[in-house]
Amino acid sequence: MLQQRLGTDSLLIAPKAQTSSATTTANLDTRGANYATIRVALASAINTNAVGPTLVLSQSDDTVVTNFTAISTRTAESITAAKTLQYGVDLRGKKRYLRLAVTTATATNDNITFSAVATLHDLENAPNGTTSVSDVAVFL
Repeated sequence: MLQQRLGTDSLLIAPKAQTSSATTTANLDTRGANYATIRVALASAINTNAVGPTLVLSQSDDTVVTNFTAISTRTAESITAAKTLQYGVDLRGKKRYLRLAVTTATATNDNITFSAVATLHDLENAPNGTTSVSDVAVFL
């Protein structure tokens, strides 16, 4: 039996529709965690010629935009069907802040609908007791 301390989920990007060269970003402070899971929910394209978004996950020691360096880039992510893209990030050896950027293509005939949620795992200062249902997860 494996027990792992969990933090609460963070809504990084609320559900939204975006089109034509727009970018939405969100920062995640990972202080005190050893692992992060970021889930990006992508709705399916309405039009068959729609171009999927580019997703960039970056890291930095601070929140100054120019200091972030990419650790993962996914270009023209397929949106032929709705799906969840999940990042599992081992934070040991990484910088303190993660930044997710979702950018739509320059010319698209479709709104790209998406949202993002993050969970920090293995927290060094996790609460004791049963203050929340997400304090402890048991994987069998």
